[in-house]
Amino acid sequence: MMRSMFSGVSSLRVHQTRMDVIANNIANVNTVGFKGARATFADSFYQNLQGASGPDPMTGRAGTNPLQIGLGVGLGSIDNLMHQGVSQRTDNAMDVMLTGPGFFIVNSAEGNFFTRAGNINEDRLGNLHINGMQLMGWSTHANPDTGVHEVDRSSLVPLSLSGDKRNMPAEPTSIVGLAGNLGERDLDDNDQVIRTMRIYDSLGNSYSVDVQFTLHRNTSMASAGGDILTPNTYWTFAFMTRDGSTTRPALQGEQVAAWSGNDRTGEPAMLGLHAIWATQEGALAGSGGVDPDNFIPFGTIAFNSRGELIGKGSATVWPAPPAAAPTGSNMPLTSGVDRPANGLWPNLMIPGVTQRPPGVSGTAVHTWSSSNFEMLVFPRSGVDPRATFGDTNRRVMSYSPPGPGTGATVAATTPVGTISVDASELFQRNGNTTMIVEARDGNPPGVLSEISIGGDGTITGRFTNGRLRTLGQIPIANFRNPPGLQRVGNNLWVPTANSGPFDGIGQIGTMQGGALEMSNVDLANEFTEMITTQRGFQAASRTITVSDEMLQELVNLRR
Repeated sequence: MMRSMFSGVSSLRVHQTRMDVIANNIANVNTVGFKGARATFADSFYQNLQGASGPDPMTGRAGTNPLQIGLGVGLGSIDNLMHQGVSQRTDNAMDVMLTGPGFFIVNSAEGNFFTRAGNINEDRLGNLHINGMQLMGWSTHANPDTGVHEVDRSSLVPLSLSGDKRNMPAEPTSIVGLAGNLGERDLDDNDQVIRTMRIYDSLGNSYSVDVQFTLHRNTSMASAGGDILTPNTYWTFAFMTRDGSTTRPALQGEQVAAWSGNDRTGEPAMLGLHAIWATQEGALAGSGGVDPDNFIPFGTIAFNSRGELIGKGSATVWPAPPAAAPTGSNMPLTSGVDRPANGLWPNLMIPGVTQRPPGVSGTAVHTWSSSNFEMLVFPRSGVDPRATFGDTNRRVMSYSPPGPGTGATVAATTPVGTISVDASELFQRNGNTTMIVEARDGNPPGVLSEISIGGDGTITGRFTNGRLRTLGQIPIANFRNPPGLQRVGNNLWVPTANSGPFDGIGQIGTMQGGALEMSNVDLANEFTEMITTQRGFQAASRTITVSDEMLQELVNLRR
C-alpha cells in the first residue's frame, strides 16, 4: 500500500510541474518572440515480482510474462517549442520579425545572447538595442573604387546610426549613364537631341547640364587603313553647363571652330563649369598645366546595323581637311574629302582594339575594352575654389584658365576631376528617341530622416537630400539544435553543449519589417492541457486518499 501512496505523490509532483509550465506559457501569451514549452512524463522504476519465462514444448507449459509493479511517474522532459509565431503588424520601421529559423544577436558585458524578439530601439547615441542589449550586426564601408557603401560581412560589430551614418556629406558626380534608344527617325543631318540632367560638385552645389547629341549623315563607307568599315551615320555629343538661359549655340561644332588660341568669345554662358572630352592623352604628360586647346569638348559614338554601340572617340576640330586621311591605328570614321562641313573630324575607338588616341604618336596606345567614356572637368570663374568636380582619385591635374578674350592666365591652378560616362545601355533602332541621361551618383549634403529594414536585414537610410544609403545589415545566428538552447530570461537564450555553438559572424536570414513575432503559445491548447493536468492531479490525490483508507482498514483489523 505504501507503494501506491508514493506513486500518487510522484504523480502530484509531476502534474504540479506540468501545471507550472502551462502557467508560464499562459503568462507569456503576449510576450514578443516567446517560445512555449511543454512537460512530458515518463514512468518511473519498477519492482519485479517475477521474471518472464518462455514456452517449454517438452513439458507443455506456456510462457509467462514478467510481473512488475510500477513505483510512480517522473518528469521526462520540458521541451522548447520553436515553431513560428504569428505576425503582429506594428507599422514601426524599427520592428523586425524573423520569418524563418534563427535568432537576433545581442551583446552586453557578459557576451553574446540570442533572441527572437525584434523590437529594436535607438538610444540617444544612435546605438541600436533590444531591451537594453546592444544589437550586433554587419557594418558598411565605402568602396574606394565605386564610392558605394557596401556591407562588410567579415566581422560582427554593434550596430549604430551615429557619425557618418547620420549625416551624408556632399559627393561630386562621377558617373553619368546613357540609356535607351537614340533614334534617328525624322531627323536630318545636324539635327540635335538634347537632354538635361543635374550634377553636383564636392560641396553639394548643383549644376544644370545639357547633353546635346548631333546626328551626322552621309559619311563615307571607305575603310580606315583597310581595317574597319565606318557606319553611314554617327553622332557627336557634348556636355555643357548653363546659367539658366534658354539660349544655346546653334551648333557645337561652330562654337568650337570659333575658338582661337586663348580667345573664348565664342563659348556660351556657363554656370562656372566646363566639361571637356579628353582624347589627346599625349598632352596630359606636358608641364605647366593643361591647355584646353589640347582637348576637344566632343565625343563621337556610332552603332552597327543591329543598333548596337560599336565604338566611341573624339570629334577633333580640323581647320582644313588633312592632305590624307589618318590610317592605321588612328582609325578615323571618315576620310578627309568627306569631312563634315562643321569642322569636326570624328575618330572612332573600337572596344577591344589597341589604338592610338587621335594626334598621339609613339607608344601612347590604349585598349578600349568597355562602353565607358571619360571626361575631364574643371571649374571656371564664379565657382567656390574649394569645390572639386568628378572623381579626383583617378586623375588630378591643374588647369590655368585664360581670361575671357584677353589671353591672360589666372595665376592659381585648380584641380581637375573626371566624370565617367556609361553608354553600355544606349542603342540606336527604329522608333522614337527614348534616351535618358542621368547622374548615377553625386548629391548635396543630407541628414538621416528615416530608416527601413529589408527582407535580408539590410538597414537602408533615407536622407533629407533624397538619397538612400546602406547603413548596415542585421544577421541571424543559426544553431544545429535550437531546442537545445537555454533560457536566461528577458527573452534571451544562450548556447549549450546540445544546441551547438555560434560561429561568431552570423548569416543572412529572412525578415519582415514593420512587424513583430507574437508568442507561439496556443491558448486553446494550453487550456486543454490545463484541464487534463488538473484531472490527473485530482486522480493522483484520490489514489493517496484510497490508499490511506485501506491502511485505516488494515489498522482497524485489531478490533
